[in-house]
Amino acid sequence: MLFPFVVSILGMLFLLVNVVLFWKSRKNKDFKYKLIAFYLSTIFGIEMVCHYIGYMNPYSNHYLSHYVFVVQFILLSIFFHQLFSKRFLKIGVLFVLFAVIGVLTIQYVNNPSLYYHFNLLEIGLTTLPLVLYGGIFLLKNLKNLHPYFYFTLGLIFYLISSSAIFLSGNTEYVIFEKPLFVDIWVFDYLFYLLYQFLVFREWQFLTGKKEYTVI
Repeated sequence: MLFPFVVSILGMLFLLVNVVLFWKSRKNKDFKYKLIAFYLSTIFGIEMVCHYIGYMNPYSNHYLSHYVFVVQFILLSIFFHQLFSKRFLKIGVLFVLFAVIGVLTIQYVNNPSLYYHFNLLEIGLTTLPLVLYGGIFLLKNLKNLHPYFYFTLGLIFYLISSSAIFLSGNTEYVIFEKPLFVDIWVFDYLFYLLYQFLVFREWQFLTGKKEYTVI
């Protein structure tokens, strides 16, 4: 299990680097930039707890997935609400945000035991809208690259891969055992590394370290 663990730790370290970079450069930046900094730092905190519990007691940290998915959904819904300029898109994002939170609240009130397991409905409702928002944004800016293009691109790659693993239900699937033990989660970790790389590139563009061009 060494290889997946190493890749996972690299993703966490890359995330930490991005957290530091975004917070150090937040002065005089707009609300969207500061929101991304807050989002990255919040996810880092949750992931740290998740990794610690998972290391101390494997497979006992599944309940933390609720915090990742819900917090990510709320913060990034606000982000896309700010990013979109069309009024109907802004209204649509807010409608979906409150509708999803309402549905999940009712579900957990009726079935509190879901808290201790992966909730497939929660995963779908909190990731698919973000993928849709990201797709709309990318399509509108393919010819003229816009700030947060690479952040959104990385987010879509990661969410599609992550949600596919969760929604498949095969979270313990082993790809091969020799010469290295590798399970299906390695794809999640690899796409997370790609995501953090694109977040880093976005930081370079937003802070003027690089010109906003195709990678």
